[in-house]
Amino acid sequence: MRDAVSRVITDGPWVLGPEVESFEAAFADYTGLGHTVGVGNGTDALVVAMTALDLSPGAGVLVAADEGGYAATAARLAGLVPVVMDLASSSTFVDADTAAAAHRPGVEAVVVTHLHGDAVPLEELDAWRRRLGLALVEDCAQAHGLRVAGRHVGTTGDAATFSFYPTKNLGAVGDGGLVGFADPVIAARARALRQYGWVDERFRPDLANGRNTRLDPLQAAVLSARLPHLDARNQRRRQLAARWRSALVGSAVLWGDPETTVAHHAVAITDDRGGLADHLAAHGVDTAVHYPHVVGDMPGLRAEGGPAPVAASLAGRVLSLPCFPELTDEEADRVAAALHEWTPRG
Repeated sequence: MRDAVSRVITDGPWVLGPEVESFEAAFADYTGLGHTVGVGNGTDALVVAMTALDLSPGAGVLVAADEGGYAATAARLAGLVPVVMDLASSSTFVDADTAAAAHRPGVEAVVVTHLHGDAVPLEELDAWRRRLGLALVEDCAQAHGLRVAGRHVGTTGDAATFSFYPTKNLGAVGDGGLVGFADPVIAARARALRQYGWVDERFRPDLANGRNTRLDPLQAAVLSARLPHLDARNQRRRQLAARWRSALVGSAVLWGDPETTVAHHAVAITDDRGGLADHLAAHGVDTAVHYPHVVGDMPGLRAEGGPAPVAASLAGRVLSLPCFPELTDEEADRVAAALHEWTPRG
């Protein structure tokens, strides 16, 4: 990785160029996405995707209530209106029924977020949105390397977006993002939109709503160096999540499918979140909450639709446990032992 950074600093260029193109091609090959466009961060990836899909100004975009506000933020930045979908009562995901319940006239797209490194089941939802002629954006910011039946997430919809924030499964040493498409025409539009809307000539925007959001060559070089290690690092995350799942049997549920997860977060679901957090803190184990608020409770986003009682209930019961490849075996033993010792209150 240091050699890759040194190469960019020494040889350049420092904006776009072959390092970015090389990573775009490598990531397209890794995921099976037809065309990829590197951008400045994951939020910009969502904005560029929505803009490139040429949705009507002010159109509605269905977003999951538990997605953390990122897709809803991007919708607002793209001049669109986020409309909240609740989760299915029988799972931790949106589905065709919850999407249909949230749908209303003026909605033109759906964003599904593959949250915490687990795949939203898409077969029925995809069929439903196709019948209505809605665009589908898959937010894969927490799902690098996530495959279901051999197929990488992001390859079902019209656009797939990724973040390379440092804590992601594939992380840069700063911000970075990417958007992928199957359609080369839409991809070409996105490529122009990331650089002011320039198409045939520099310094002349031909497309409206262009931005300045280019993946940095330094970050592209780092990502190219780290990409070959992604599957092994995901396997380590999966192993850690499996240990936490086993240690929590009888006391809490761990989010996700143990076979397919890439465990971006290892999320425990419990009615005694405070008790579990306090118990782990007493054993020197840090935790976090992803995410404490549903989109409808974020006033700055002015999201419409809802309420989302299933997602709101879940938001009060989730606790993220340590889950990253650098966790040592000794540290993992300590976490597993603390989880095994815990008994919920009440």
